[in-house]
Amino acid sequence: MNETRQTVPQDAALRERFRLAAADHVTAAGLNPPLSLHLLARHAERLVTELELTGCGFDHYAMIELNNALWRPYFPHIARKQRLLLLPFCLRKQPGCPAGHDDLGLICRGCGQCGIPSLSAEADALDMPVLVAESSSAVADWVEQGEIQAVVGVSCLDSLEKSFPAMLRSAVPGIAVPLLRDGCKDTVFDPDNLKRALAVPQGTELHAFSYHEVRERIDALFTPDGMAAYIPDNMLRGETVRALSAHGKHYRPKITAGCWAALAASAPDLPDYLEPIALAVECFHKASLIHDDIEDGDAERYGEPACHVRLGLPAALNLGDYLIGIGYRLFCHESVPPAMRAALIAEAASAHCELALGQAREFEALQKHDLKPEGCLEIHRLKTAPAFRVALFAAAIAAGRFDELRAIFHAFSDKLGEAYQLYDDLEDEGENPASAVDVLMRSNGHDREKARAETARMYQAKREDIYELLEQVGDVPLKIFLYRLAGKVLKDV
Repeated sequence: MNETRQTVPQDAALRERFRLAAADHVTAAGLNPPLSLHLLARHAERLVTELELTGCGFDHYAMIELNNALWRPYFPHIARKQRLLLLPFCLRKQPGCPAGHDDLGLICRGCGQCGIPSLSAEADALDMPVLVAESSSAVADWVEQGEIQAVVGVSCLDSLEKSFPAMLRSAVPGIAVPLLRDGCKDTVFDPDNLKRALAVPQGTELHAFSYHEVRERIDALFTPDGMAAYIPDNMLRGETVRALSAHGKHYRPKITAGCWAALAASAPDLPDYLEPIALAVECFHKASLIHDDIEDGDAERYGEPACHVRLGLPAALNLGDYLIGIGYRLFCHESVPPAMRAALIAEAASAHCELALGQAREFEALQKHDLKPEGCLEIHRLKTAPAFRVALFAAAIAAGRFDELRAIFHAFSDKLGEAYQLYDDLEDEGENPASAVDVLMRSNGHDREKARAETARMYQAKREDIYELLEQVGDVPLKIFLYRLAGKVLKDV
């Protein structure tokens, strides 16, 4: 991107050229939403070059029009009542606006001094909610809670640029209408542009992925009552239920349930057989934590004594083994269709072998003090990627789409696992001989600052690889889910 001051074309004919060219570019390049900030910038540069407007300060505007063109075909699948019209404070009459405001935004009095009441009435006639606010910081949270599923936003270029990372991280379907000039006073926008955005029809509605719905279902499952039908009543039941329900966010079973919901967008209710499958995924994860604490000599987990410290080493080993056994047993639960069971067991077994191999390689390398950066990344992949992969594979198997998605889920999990561990290495405040930072210091002679910078560069490269990979996903609800998953794990796009 160049350093030219970014602006919005003032000529209506030029704005129309951008809009049509963006739609053509999206079609010609075979793009579908969402697109990462990095990839949007790359395609915006190409679009500006195609229009012979390089250096004119329209790069960011081109990104907005490309993003609009990406999402517009998807909007008909979203009910109008779940499309939010987001208007800026600066559209109000200043000074003299009698409206107050609360924590969310402006409480319009409908005095008629500005265009907000008429725009609100137009949206209300379409059954669209309206918010007049300084920023869209709450929008991503509302999407996660399932309250809205898309946004039509009117805002200045500067505010749109600031909101892009959060909106893209949450893969919020959006059509943006930039104000024609900044300054927060006497602002105007292209009314035809807004009318076009509001007029996008409502067609066949998809049940959009709602993390809130999935979270409630999984949170209810991981309670003593929720697990009662799945955990055998014996001497290990109490510790098993404690291990599964206490602490942790149950993130991996939520990946399984959320991915299934994305793959079955027309079937919003999670099937009963998904419960034992999701529970099995968590059994494997909690067993790995118990064993990992023993292998690494960690005395605490979640701020409390680790299982082997609290129960003793033999009992902790036995509990971890029991959790693995329960996991495989749950994959064969009577509610799980027989046709799914063999694939579920095979993929979980493969993941267990990788986890053990990764731990063995780490032990060997640390004992010999010869761990190299490439070996560090391989260990990161073996120890972290299988947990993501099993969660995604289980969803694909349960949705009947495993053969179609196996390769992309495998590659995505590998890259996500490596990127996650690099990010985790950057969060380490002290020494950790198995982290990429310490490995780079030992093998390349870097000081800690330089090693951290190199680790950050590796992390950024892996992160970009993930979003490049997701361009192979043509199923928009699934791509939205994977973007949101990557955004949560990697903290940004």
